[in-house]
Amino acid sequence: MSPDTLTNPYGFRPTDFVPPKQIDVSPEALAEARQFLSELQSQGQGNKWIVAFTWCYDRNLRRSPDSSAINEGPGIDLAGYRASEIPADAIDERSGVALAFIIPHDKFKNAKRKEIVQTRLASGRLSYELE
Repeated sequence: MSPDTLTNPYGFRPTDFVPPKQIDVSPEALAEARQFLSELQSQGQGNKWIVAFTWCYDRNLRRSPDSSAINEGPGIDLAGYRASEIPADAIDERSGVALAFIIPHDKFKNAKRKEIVQTRLASGRLSYELE
């Protein structure tokens, strides 16, 4: 992925995309990705969607507009992107689900098993870890 050819509205750098076949996905995480893709596709608009396991440096949750924010810290969440927003050579296909892994190089390098697994945050919200 050349920095000269990567353009997206999110500021991702080429090194933020883990190349295909470098990360395994647990069956549970893949099932959630498949469900999320189905929800994206049901919204129509004729877009081809890519489900990404995306590193977030900071995550905050509000249970209602009036509640205090819960800081969930950094971690991996699911996100949906149009295929035009992800470099073609970063798209991985798993059991019919187009995936991308947008994870900083140091986080990927330091993971022992290189597998995405589900986890529950202290708030009870579903999230993911790279083991």
